Amino acid sequence: MRRIGGVVLTVTGFLACPCHLIITLPLLASLLAGTALGSFLTHNTGLVYAFASIYFVVALALGYWFLFGQSSQIRDANAACPACPPVEAETRVRSVPPCQMTCLHQGDKHYDDINARTV
Repeated sequence: MRRIGGVVLTVTGFLACPCHLIITLPLLASLLAGTALGSFLTHNTGLVYAFASIYFVVALALGYWFLFGQSSQIRDANAACPACPPVEAETRVRSVPPCQMTCLHQGDKHYDDINARTV
């Protein structure tokens, strides 16, 4: 999830870059013409440039942190090696709880079936 968020923030940060606003702001204003948001964009271009600049810096910083931050390196370092063979466990887990084993009798067929599975 961090990777997707980092990519989204980085891409939208580059799109909101003030050097791209020369093209994107008139395009956005023409698409939103006749609406309150379109009117706001055309009348307050300085404010739009200021907020776009702040978003550009913050989005790139957070995108970098999400993509290359400390926790992603720790997560990658703790990942299991796909080439490593599985290790046998030293202890065996019983499939039947101990209380059930004491209740069964030695001559019972069910006891012999359970005993054969656990050995």
